[in-house]
Amino acid sequence: GTVSIPPSVYMAASSDNAVNASAEGPSLRTVVCGLSLPSCVFNSSNPFATSLEDLQALDASAAGAVATRTACPGFVHDEATMKWASPDGANTINCLGYSPLPFEYYTGCLPQLSGAKPCWLSISGSAEEVGAMVREAAALAPSLPGGLAVEINLSCPNIAGKPPLAYDFDALRDYLGTVFDAGPPPPTLAVGVKTTPYFYDAQYTGAAAVLNGCPHLSFVTAINTVGNGLYVDVATEAPLLAPSCYGGLGGAAVHAIALGNVRRLRALLRPSIAVIGCGGVDSGEAAFRHLLCGASAVMVASALLHEGVGVFARVEAELRGIMASKGYSAVADFQGKLREPAAPQQRAAAPCAGLAP
Repeated sequence: GTVSIPPSVYMAASSDNAVNASAEGPSLRTVVCGLSLPSCVFNSSNPFATSLEDLQALDASAAGAVATRTACPGFVHDEATMKWASPDGANTINCLGYSPLPFEYYTGCLPQLSGAKPCWLSISGSAEEVGAMVREAAALAPSLPGGLAVEINLSCPNIAGKPPLAYDFDALRDYLGTVFDAGPPPPTLAVGVKTTPYFYDAQYTGAAAVLNGCPHLSFVTAINTVGNGLYVDVATEAPLLAPSCYGGLGGAAVHAIALGNVRRLRALLRPSIAVIGCGGVDSGEAAFRHLLCGASAVMVASALLHEGVGVFARVEAELRGIMASKGYSAVADFQGKLREPAAPQQRAAAPCAGLAP
């Protein structure tokens, strides 16, 4: 489940998390599946992580890691129909699908980054294709000083004729079995999955059973966008994404759904599977909520699209302010420690009138 990183890469994260607040304030360092992040806040796979220039800007920012846009063999991007929009300046809706650039592009980009922080390589495709990409990533991982994680995107809601695999648990079990048919990833590579939003008990327990049953998974990212959203442009009386219609919704509107998924999955998954929170992380408060619900780190998407890479420094400053006000010096001081409400006490039923005691 966890990744063995050479000592030079590990950056003594456990001791970093135990130290007192630095001159910047409380420490935001975290460890996710053995990878040490200088900050628990970084980007998710999204359109602003497409090109080498995008990745270099993320690398130079305050983000704690650099995640690529999802690469999928054979995916064809259509500029005319695949787009994203922000109807209210806070939320986003998109029908983009995957990156227009191939997996090999990203494996060529990552060695050109600074190496000061881990990289998250997002991929999708058939089980056989993903298995081959995981093996290629395993060969690349030792050359990246900050370490490497591979996120298998099981959850894009915008691929015509291909519903998210994360909702079909029998198929998901077979898929993961095929991905790792050649054996487990090496200890220098973390492999995880990005899930769909779940809504019902049976979905949580079904997903957790499959994910717990795969011994090679190190993390789960929850959640991807909420599919089949529809925004209507009042001026044109047409869908905002026209000529497309429906798209995946992200931003503050999905924050509560994301928190529910993080909390439920953290409770159901084995401890060696880290949970990364994604959904509505547009402020220090939002990041704090994800961490309090059990996330080891948080990912930013919609707020990055609105603000650019400066969003990481802002969210981190706000998060440090909240931690300082509560006396927390490290993320571990409050991570996963949501205060559960006490169970209501049962009141004794009053005897029915007219009946003998």
